[in-house]
Amino acid sequence: MNILQKTITTALIIAFSSAAYAEGTFVLNAERAMLSTQYAKESFKQLEEDSDFIADRERLELLQAEGQELIEMFQQDVETLSDDQKVEMQGKVQDKQNEIQFLANKLQTKAQEAQQAVINELSEDFNKILGELINAKGMDMVISPQALFYANPDLDITDEVTALLDVALADASE
Repeated sequence: MNILQKTITTALIIAFSSAAYAEGTFVLNAERAMLSTQYAKESFKQLEEDSDFIADRERLELLQAEGQELIEMFQQDVETLSDDQKVEMQGKVQDKQNEIQFLANKLQTKAQEAQQAVINELSEDFNKILGELINAKGMDMVISPQALFYANPDLDITDEVTALLDVALADASE
């Protein structure tokens, strides 16, 4: 690393570390705060209980077992199989892996859509609560944990925001 890079790196470390340790600086994982609420847990439970989701998950488990069985059979018989049989078996394994990948992607997409729906639903309440919390605590800066290498866990307000969201959502539903 040349001298200029070292100087710039050192300056950035000093600038960011002094800003991060300033009084009134807090850490918040906004996504985790929203996805840890009771509302989110209930939404995910509904997804887990959805008949289509259950059927797809069970189908995926079956396909994975079948795929593993095919691989084990192939490995066991590879020395006795003809070249044509090997090609056929490899094709079957590949087809099974494609099915598994398709179904896994489908389930992952459904889960991501459920998460995004929760975030979309809660974002207005989240922003309101965060604004109130910033004013109440006199916060100067709220930083995402992804932007940090380290932060004192005492600076993390994620659980507090989750609790306030739960209270606000409970009050709104009454």
